[in-house]
Amino acid sequence: MDNYKTIIGIICTLTAVLFGLGTGMLVKKVGTDVTVITTLFYRFLFSVPLLLLFALVARKSKFLEIKQKRTLILRIIFGFSGITFWFLAVRSMPLGQATTLFQSSVIFVTLLSPLLLSEKVGPVRWSAVLAGLIGIIIVTDPFSSALNAAALYGVMAAFSGAILAILLRKLGRSDKPTSVALWYNFAGTVIMGFVIICVPKQLSPIGGQILIDLMLLGVVASVLQIFFTTAYKYLDAVVVSALRYIQIPLSGIAGYFLFAETMTSSQILGALIIITSCLVIAWREFIRNEK
Repeated sequence: MDNYKTIIGIICTLTAVLFGLGTGMLVKKVGTDVTVITTLFYRFLFSVPLLLLFALVARKSKFLEIKQKRTLILRIIFGFSGITFWFLAVRSMPLGQATTLFQSSVIFVTLLSPLLLSEKVGPVRWSAVLAGLIGIIIVTDPFSSALNAAALYGVMAAFSGAILAILLRKLGRSDKPTSVALWYNFAGTVIMGFVIICVPKQLSPIGGQILIDLMLLGVVASVLQIFFTTAYKYLDAVVVSALRYIQIPLSGIAGYFLFAETMTSSQILGALIIITSCLVIAWREFIRNEK
């Protein structure tokens, strides 16, 4: 029975990874044809119906029930900032490089855990964090004159994602992920709608293939959240986190073949260092949980 659950968890995680890759590819495909505000608005808007259906099936009349309301508000704020920086990074830099930076969030989680979760971090994990930060420096190359806002977007997406992961950990103790995801996407739709009312010129006219791509983006993003939510039911969070790093090389391959993007040898080296450090952190977390 345990093996059966493990297989389901792995399938759900790998499916979520593919949908995560699809999200990045769709954002890259839409590119600068529309404003980032337009992309965000339709991503949230088209996510809500499927997540609403999923929440109704899973929780019935309690589909909107949330106990930690203050934590939910923080989850919305940092989730919103994270996805905004992520979209900006994907639009502005190679998909593989943007994904590498975004997936480095576990390094920042470890860095922030003693302060925000009162968790003790041992010398091995601190060493992995240091190595991961060096990897981030290599990928972004902050000492180069070519450093631009895109690299900073990627780092800020990772930092926001780290705080988001900590908040989701807290929410997971009492609230259902389906309801949290529904509230987050509904709030995102409202926030972006308000921004568009204030700055109507930021809503790009859409139609044809772009409309289809934005609809797909919303659906893919919602399915991504559903599969990750299901994966955490069957697998340890550490295992899910480790499997997520498969998205980094897949993004690099997709960027090369679909968008003619390349990463320099130093950026690839930095990506390998980040992946290794994150896997070490995940391994130490697994050992700590086994004790």
